[in-house]
Amino acid sequence: MTEPDGMTRWWRQRIPWGDIVVEVGPAGVRAISLPTTPVDEYVSRPRCDRGIAGQLDEYFAGRRMTFSIAVDLPSTLSELQRRILLTVRDVPYGETVTYGEVADMVGRPRAARAVGSTMAKNPVPFLIPCHRVVAANGIGGYGGGYGDGVAFKRALLDLEAGGRPTR
Repeated sequence: MTEPDGMTRWWRQRIPWGDIVVEVGPAGVRAISLPTTPVDEYVSRPRCDRGIAGQLDEYFAGRRMTFSIAVDLPSTLSELQRRILLTVRDVPYGETVTYGEVADMVGRPRAARAVGSTMAKNPVPFLIPCHRVVAANGIGGYGGGYGDGVAFKRALLDLEAGGRPTR
């Protein structure tokens, strides 16, 4: 997962909607950028982890429903944020839950806004499938304000629906 010196490594990886950047440290994947996130600061291309890259490729090709990839969540997360992210990680492929339902699942029924805020800052989208969390009255937002995040969220939900369009 890491270079011989134990340092973080990263790579740019093509997906159907552009490039993502995957960052891996000694304990697992630390970050994945959304394809609309600027990645100009990455000027070299270290070797990628073929296992992680392969699982991501399989997911985006519609051939993988779950990941067996270690995730290294930041130590700066609050206990509630960590519980929210770990709960969302278990939302099954092709299914959705609302922000309010996630709040209920973590034992904080009035914390739907905290769920939304945590989803907007999810460091490892796809591995923690924040695109599967929707608003009670529609799809909700996606991408923390980058590009047309709602269209991308809908495309991911369509992928998981086997090509059947989402509403």
